[in-house]
Amino acid sequence: MKTHLLTICLIVTVLASSDTKADILLGAPGVPAGTRIATKVPFMINYTLPNSYKFIFSGIQAKGDTLGAPGSSGTNGNGGQFHLQATVSGDSGGSERAGLIEFRDIQDYNSSPLQTILISPVAVFKATSSPITINLQWKGNGNAHKPNGIFTILGEYQKDPPIPTGSLTFSTGAWILEESPNPEGAVTIVRE
Repeated sequence: MKTHLLTICLIVTVLASSDTKADILLGAPGVPAGTRIATKVPFMINYTLPNSYKFIFSGIQAKGDTLGAPGSSGTNGNGGQFHLQATVSGDSGGSERAGLIEFRDIQDYNSSPLQTILISPVAVFKATSSPITINLQWKGNGNAHKPNGIFTILGEYQKDPPIPTGSLTFSTGAWILEESPNPEGAVTIVRE
């Protein structure tokens, strides 16, 4: 009886582990870690950041591995190309899409170091008189089987700042630094 029970437990464990789905963790500034996950390819996942003051989109990064791909296309049956891209937009208008991170086949994806594409100049989405909503989208194409890894939107995020209290008055312009200990250079004060 114990032998049969042990055998059944082993079979159930093997079957359960063979159906386990892998994950590509999607990240971005302002997005809580682990809340956006792609479990298969292709994918397109959206996320919004309401009540935002500023979002600076500077690029994308990706790395991971997979068990391969179904079918016989690509090199050694590895499913052809696999590529990732991200788009950031604000409800005040405008959007920016980062270039593709491309892996020529699944073997390339499995063996590649962290891939980074930077946007130059960076895309800045900024509120004026009221907070804005930032829309993030991660997109992956190809046919990777049980993918693992990370796919991150790079940048900075600022939530709606608290309403200022009190007052501060100063002049704008350029000032020469003349006080000790080592007065060198100039400072410029500007209002955003």
